[in-house]
Amino acid sequence: MIQTPEELPPAHAGIAPVENDSKLRLGCDYLRLLAAQARFECSSVCEHADGSGVDVRFEVREKLDSQARLTEFGLDFQLRATSRKIPLVGSKLLFPLEVDRYETLRGVAQDRPSFIVLLNLPTDFDGSDALAAEDLVTHRIGRWLCLHGAPQTAHTTATPVRFPAWNVFTAAALREIARRVSLGGRFYHEQ
Repeated sequence: MIQTPEELPPAHAGIAPVENDSKLRLGCDYLRLLAAQARFECSSVCEHADGSGVDVRFEVREKLDSQARLTEFGLDFQLRATSRKIPLVGSKLLFPLEVDRYETLRGVAQDRPSFIVLLNLPTDFDGSDALAAEDLVTHRIGRWLCLHGAPQTAHTTATPVRFPAWNVFTAAALREIARRVSLGGRFYHEQ
């Protein structure tokens, strides 16, 4: 059954408190590993106050396509990690994203789009197990989305965001996103 935004659990429910930064550390390790595999640099790590997310910039310093307009640029990503059960509706993961984060990511005034990655961790994840970034990459846990140009939300705390199950965040996906940005390609928001 599809839940309306009002029926969704609060955006911070089930998210690790700041004292337990295991999701944050795991998310950082995951992004750094993917950056290394994609042959990019991962910099500008900014931790979210709730301990379940980070903002990063991937630095691209190569010509990714013979038609590329950009050869040195940054890609801004926001990562959110959760161990709550995320409903799958119509092949999309339905995640309640805080409105302020949504508004930042959908910003149309930016010259380049920003992206969000959802790490859908096992529901029994408590930070004490031996889950490593390599496991997240191997099991293809991350999903990515571009909200650039998404409509403004009427919600005040959290708005449902739909991550396509097929948008697996891998090193190859990161390189393809970077290639498209280097060509001046557009990413269109689809909900």
